[in-house]
Amino acid sequence: MKTALTRLEALKDLVQQAIDTGATSVEQIHKTIAALPLAVLEKQGLLDIDSDKRDELWDKSFGQVYEAIRRVNQEVGELASQAFETIEDQIIIQKNISDADAEKQVIESPVAVEPTSKVV
Repeated sequence: MKTALTRLEALKDLVQQAIDTGATSVEQIHKTIAALPLAVLEKQGLLDIDSDKRDELWDKSFGQVYEAIRRVNQEVGELASQAFETIEDQIIIQKNISDADAEKQVIESPVAVEPTSKVV
């Protein structure tokens, strides 16, 4: 059972890392795609905003969305780790209880005596 939990926790870490990496990749793609029409509008003089200020606003906007995704991913990962720890603790407790039950011996009272005479 402990091996299975270790594997599950490793899988959780792998998924968490994939989500973080994926969110960063999608964020970069999203920024690139959003910048294309803005660049065209700017070249034609139809965009009435400083390009540096525009880039700062876009980065801040996109950054907040993808940072929220990464933060939720982190919190879910921590919750899963706590669940794994609780399961491992429960397994140890159950093993200790089983070991204690196996070590118990039946002790008879020293005063227990078989009756030798019958009362009529």
